[in-house]
Amino acid sequence: MATDTLNIALLLDSRDYGGIETHVANLAKGLTESGHQVQIILLNDYGEHPVFESEHFLRTRLIKLDGSITTLFKQLKHSNINLIHTHGYKAGIIGRVLGKLTKKTVVSTFHAGEKGNIKIRLYRWLDRITASLSTSICVSEQIKQSANLTAEVIENFVVLPAKLFKAAPKASQVAFVGRVSYEKGPDVFLRIAKQLPQYDFSIYGDGPMLNEITESASSNVDLVGHVTSMNPHWPKINLLCITSREEGLPLVAIEALVRGIPVISFDIGGISSVVINNHSGWLIEPFDESAFVKSIEIGQTLNDEQRNRMSSFGYWHIKNNFSCNAIIPQIFSVYRKALLGGSHVK
Repeated sequence: MATDTLNIALLLDSRDYGGIETHVANLAKGLTESGHQVQIILLNDYGEHPVFESEHFLRTRLIKLDGSITTLFKQLKHSNINLIHTHGYKAGIIGRVLGKLTKKTVVSTFHAGEKGNIKIRLYRWLDRITASLSTSICVSEQIKQSANLTAEVIENFVVLPAKLFKAAPKASQVAFVGRVSYEKGPDVFLRIAKQLPQYDFSIYGDGPMLNEITESASSNVDLVGHVTSMNPHWPKINLLCITSREEGLPLVAIEALVRGIPVISFDIGGISSVVINNHSGWLIEPFDESAFVKSIEIGQTLNDEQRNRMSSFGYWHIKNNFSCNAIIPQIFSVYRKALLGGSHVK
């Protein structure tokens, strides 16, 4: 069949703001700008969604179902959808099975995920063993290898800001942005903050370690908690820290860099493809906390010229390699192969 223009369903189960949600929102915008028809289908209606009902464009493409597999089956069966693109464990498992039953082509993106509790581990296992029912995309080589998948590696991306880049004025916060879970290392972030009492640190996010973090946070750490959007908060942040023990390719790093915010991260997962050491931030040998502390001190004392040079480098690197213009053609290439009958992508 011709694949020049597609009707694509982006399928996920979501109630909150997070990396997958931002990825799907960016994908919907990029595909639409490329001339395709897009629906964002949520398996369950948990009330107003902080991402997909935050702006007119996304609201007009959103369909919220009632959690019933039968409802989703009917939605897919009686639609003119050419391709289902799933995101997340639950949507991947259900979408792949129903794709076979409704004779719809399915592509699944595997994002980084925490090991989590027994239920999450079960979902991860089912997600992997049903992967053969779809064409797979992984957002980093590390995820592909750890899941033992035959997949195309296509990294995360962002929609560029509408305004031309201008280096952000120096802010004050050293920030952690993400899920407050063991894999993301918020406890590591706190240990680093305690060694630098002269600076203001902030944690944006919620998760299973929040109570532990709340009890042990030093006085220079602001626990902001869950936010529905980071857009109002990015201007306050001078440095983004990624202290993860495990990582794929964190979208939050790309979002920070495209806003001119340098990133300091342990050199794990796919982070080195977006953070260029000493040019857009600093890559630290895992898990050298003393080197991390030194990099924060350097980042907080950059002069205006050094800061602007680093911010500009980060922005242009993301624009050239991790924008819609760079990534959407790669995703569309996977769609084309899947529609032409390839169950896997080499």
